[in-house]
Amino acid sequence: MDGSEIRGLSLNDRRNGPVKSTCRNIGRIFVEGYDTNLPQDDVERALRKLFSSCGEITDISIRDTSEDDTSEDGLCSAAIIYLIGEDEFVVDKAMQLSGSEVEGWKAIVTPYPFARSAGRLIMVYVTGYDTSLSEIDLESALREHFSSCGKIGTITISKKHSYAEVLISGEDAQDKAMELNGSYLGGRQLLVKLTSGAIFTVHPKFYRLPKRV
Repeated sequence: MDGSEIRGLSLNDRRNGPVKSTCRNIGRIFVEGYDTNLPQDDVERALRKLFSSCGEITDISIRDTSEDDTSEDGLCSAAIIYLIGEDEFVVDKAMQLSGSEVEGWKAIVTPYPFARSAGRLIMVYVTGYDTSLSEIDLESALREHFSSCGKIGTITISKKHSYAEVLISGEDAQDKAMELNGSYLGGRQLLVKLTSGAIFTVHPKFYRLPKRV
């Protein structure tokens, strides 16, 4: 592992992109009721149109069940939509649209809340610091630097690959930690990325392994 991929999450993954608002304003919902035999593009277009008034739609995930050998052809019966609103009531606004008629079908909306610990118990990847520091000095510096984000737990340092992982817990830990991306530690600019426990604005994509012939 060279530090470009940590705990299964690539640092180039778009889930690691900048969040335009605080985590409190990110919401996630399930939507059912559409015809699963419709083209996926048509369903997504209709969903974007319906929920555009709630905030920015950052991702819509609809699984194609034809990729599953045990399922019939068609779409999964529920779509997952990620939204960023102007306030923390983005899901409430989406819920008000439940029962809306959409091109011949009725949208049924239910909340899909994030885990209670999401955004509050996170692991961040840190690089860019002075690699000549001893592990003891580096750990001490990182603890102090991230102390404003919450309680600092374990810090894992890879001298070989020049990165550290910092476990942070606390209210708004994610927002506070990401504010330190690009900050300076001992005259060196840090790169800070989320690796686990975060509230992301897009859905994790799971890829099937190719079938054996």
